[in-house]
Amino acid sequence: MLEKHEKHEEHEEIKVQNLTRFYTLVLIKSKSPITGYYILKRLKEDLGKTSSPTYVYDFLKSLKREGYLEDAKVSDSKRSQGYMLTTAGDMFTENIFSRFNNMIETAIQSKIKICASCGVKLYDSVHTEKIRGVELNFCCKHCAKAYKSQISA
Repeated sequence: MLEKHEKHEEHEEIKVQNLTRFYTLVLIKSKSPITGYYILKRLKEDLGKTSSPTYVYDFLKSLKREGYLEDAKVSDSKRSQGYMLTTAGDMFTENIFSRFNNMIETAIQSKIKICASCGVKLYDSVHTEKIRGVELNFCCKHCAKAYKSQISA
């Protein structure tokens, strides 16, 4: 076991510095086992990005070489060769996600609204009403009604 750890130390750190690699890790983490074909398909569908199969498969090979992925059979695919995270791979992805967390939080922070009545954070489907000349955000019409009755009491 010590030999494997020493071997791991000899390799360069895998860098995740672009959306293709980051989203590949998201997909690997969210579905197991997963095929390279599935990753390419989802990159195109979800991000509108056609990635080079060579780029994606080379990234998968480097993850496997570092011990972050292992081969796995995919039963619901005609491409039965797939990959799944190892324990080390799970730790690696968590580390990457925590590094990206601040960046992602900053990116969506400007889009978050707060319900004026209950204080819940809203990202999508905001109910707005103009009350006393001020446009306020609410999570639903019921909170807007409760807010109006609270300020009129």
